[in-house]
Amino acid sequence: MSLTKAWRGTVAEERDGGEVPILLIDDNAAKRLALKAVLAPLGYSVVEADSGSAGLRRLLAQDFAVILLDVRMPIMNGFETAALIRMRKQSEMTPIIFVTAHESDEVMRDRYAEGVVDFITTPVHPDELRAKVSVFANLYRQAQAVAAKARQVQATADQLRRLTETAPIGIFETDADNRYVYTNVRWSEITGISAEAALGLEWDVVVDQDQRSSILTKFGASQREATGFSTRLERTTGRDTAQITLLTTKRLHDGSGGVAGWVGTLADITAEAGAEAAMAEARDQATAASRLKSDFLANMSHEIRTPMNGVIGLTELLLETELDDQQREFAQTLSRSGDALMTVINGILDFSKVETGKLEVEDIEFSLQTVVDDVIDLLAPSARSKQLELLAVLEPSVESTVSGDPGRLRQVLTNLIGNAIKFTPFGQVTLRVATAPSVGVGDVIRFVISDTGVGIPADKLEMVFEPFTQADTSTTREYGGTGLGLPICSQLVALMGGEIGISSEVGVGSTFWFTVRVHGAADGVRPDGPDVDAEDSDEAAPAGRPALGRLLVAEDNLVNQMVAVAILSKAGYQVDTVRNGAEAVRAAASGSYDAILMDCQMPQMNGYQATAAIRHQEGPGRHTPIIAVTAAARGEDRNRCLAEGMDDYLAKPVRKGPLLQVVRDSVQVAAPADELLVREA
Repeated sequence: MSLTKAWRGTVAEERDGGEVPILLIDDNAAKRLALKAVLAPLGYSVVEADSGSAGLRRLLAQDFAVILLDVRMPIMNGFETAALIRMRKQSEMTPIIFVTAHESDEVMRDRYAEGVVDFITTPVHPDELRAKVSVFANLYRQAQAVAAKARQVQATADQLRRLTETAPIGIFETDADNRYVYTNVRWSEITGISAEAALGLEWDVVVDQDQRSSILTKFGASQREATGFSTRLERTTGRDTAQITLLTTKRLHDGSGGVAGWVGTLADITAEAGAEAAMAEARDQATAASRLKSDFLANMSHEIRTPMNGVIGLTELLLETELDDQQREFAQTLSRSGDALMTVINGILDFSKVETGKLEVEDIEFSLQTVVDDVIDLLAPSARSKQLELLAVLEPSVESTVSGDPGRLRQVLTNLIGNAIKFTPFGQVTLRVATAPSVGVGDVIRFVISDTGVGIPADKLEMVFEPFTQADTSTTREYGGTGLGLPICSQLVALMGGEIGISSEVGVGSTFWFTVRVHGAADGVRPDGPDVDAEDSDEAAPAGRPALGRLLVAEDNLVNQMVAVAILSKAGYQVDTVRNGAEAVRAAASGSYDAILMDCQMPQMNGYQATAAIRHQEGPGRHTPIIAVTAAARGEDRNRCLAEGMDDYLAKPVRKGPLLQVVRDSVQVAAPADELLVREA
């Protein structure tokens, strides 16, 4: 093989094998430059020295794979330099290639005594230089690899020795006859048997006599099945208190598939065993504390929602009256403040449900377009007030009707788009909905919300989904918020089988994205859309027109009574009121009502007890719709209301639209067909 083929065939492996240092000693700068250019394709690290003394200094700093040494140099020639290099222990074996103008091989061979291993005559043939340097570079690399492997093996051995000697657990090995051949320090500390005394003893010396029979039986079974063995030992012999240990062993196989012995561990778990009872008690206490927290949040929610029902309800009624501009502005501000407070309360409750794992998602059919339109319609006024452009784009590939949880999806979209509007002073907010690649059951829908807002610093992006945190504490003062919205969104998205993420640049804007997993809706099934607008029925019934229905409102709070009566009476219903459950039972017995609106927490008799009593006195032939109207707003509260015999549920504060819709549905279900015809006439 030619020299050219030799060095070219190894260029790739040279470059992949790590850095190879080459020392080039020559007083001629142009010559050094030329030699470096020749070696450049090999990718070596070439260190230059312009004299013999400079080369010796370089050798003090590091080792080299090969040294290229000029012969004719002032002060100290190449031969003298080579002799000094060989006198240094670290470089006595470093290959030296002379670069010389001598053409006589006889002259150069006489210099091998100075430590020269090869020579190249000038002018240098590039392929010859590369080939000769590559030989020593490969040897250097192989030597480095062997040395590294040796260091690794030694380090592993040292590490294993340190681990066994300092391990906080007993380690042992037995031979094929189950006699100890090795025990570490900790094993001796646990058993009280020295390593020397343990040699040759049978393994069951660590088992008390009263346990030995059962332990040996289990050990024999593990041997027959060729499985590992683990058991708990309780030693009392020679001890004031019982010592509890955990013995674990694994079989060692010889070359023929037989048993060569066993290796195992022996751990003193006396403290851990004692801690198990404490852990169980702590777990019970934590469960009780979590229950107390949930009860506290529920009570707090109830106590706040009850007066908020009056605030929000009366504000809605006030806005329907004739007001001057200033009065209307004040009333609208009051309404927005009430909404903001309810957002905080609902966020805290949702976060509590997330923490306790009680947040559930539905799987019902709905229109994706309707959900998006609802959210955009809801937030459009906020965007217009800031002169922002709010856009929503659904890709044609997105199914119009899907099955999932429209309520939770609406909650996530409202939060993310609302945040985008809040933190965008000018420009636009855009929602894009498209399908995404799906693996597994169902389809994946991807939602992307982008804005031209203030942006979030890169070092704050990881914390935006952590509870009670915001990108900047000043944000709370400027924009408001509890820091719970995004963590709740993250949990909701996870519950819907998706993922959530963010990218942002300060001063440019942010992009939030999330995915949800949905199922295709069955053909011919009507998707969940917006309810019939109950607002259309809020006008007072014309004079002489029959009432839409007779209702009973059971509510102990007079303000909430006033709100309910005002909304329902204006809508055309005849309304009676009572202040506790006992009065509700008597009124239901003496009068015929189309529906009963029942508060759940009332004096003398609560709403649950009143519902049970009404159902009992009605008997099987009659059923008056009972609508729970309560400040208890958790999912389990709704389930309890339905389980107690109520027909529907509204959480305070009650909005006029949902209230009228639920009442109208209940009255229509309860009324006979001929009565409905009279009312609609």
